[in-house]
Amino acid sequence: MRHSKGVSGFVASLILVSISLSLAFIVYEGVSRFTPPREDVFSNQLTVLGGTPSIVEAQVNASSEGTPQALEADDASSHSGILFFNGTGYGTTQLLCLPGSITFFSVYTPSSALLTATSNGMAWIQGQWTSSLTVGPGWHEVMFSDASSCQVSGPSGEEFSSPGPDVSSVPVIGSVPSSSFILYFPTDGLHHSLILVFEGGFDTLA
Repeated sequence: MRHSKGVSGFVASLILVSISLSLAFIVYEGVSRFTPPREDVFSNQLTVLGGTPSIVEAQVNASSEGTPQALEADDASSHSGILFFNGTGYGTTQLLCLPGSITFFSVYTPSSALLTATSNGMAWIQGQWTSSLTVGPGWHEVMFSDASSCQVSGPSGEEFSSPGPDVSSVPVIGSVPSSSFILYFPTDGLHHSLILVFEGGFDTLA
């Protein structure tokens, strides 16, 4: 019995499709079995510390170690610079301090050190309103409130400047990478969108 070329071509196409689907199934099964997609699980505890504007402490715990890439605050992103809050909304600046606003960022010390934050406004280091504090190794959050001039210095008087390898626009406290972080952010108590972005996902803080 003879088959037309059209029928033979159709059967050949079906065989090729079947083989392709089988290979795709094998590849997919291998990927899903041995390298499942990363889906971090986050647990957050937010504590309002009060003040005007209010300062919120966020304790972030993740199911696996990660490195924060950015903090997204409403339409502002730490990718674009130092975050600030002016009483009603968030923005970014290239300065460590800004009149009429609270700026917040982090600095790095490789070992225990005395951090000094001086300004013509108010300063906050590692969760405390203070101009100097002894800290351990790692990243440490600094805030300046309503300051037009400011400086953050290490134990030998060296000055932290932005941009620089020891200054991060992502305001976190602790070692990096890690599965546990603390950060502080100012707010007016109204609804704002704050998202901490990791290389493997994101964590919605508020």
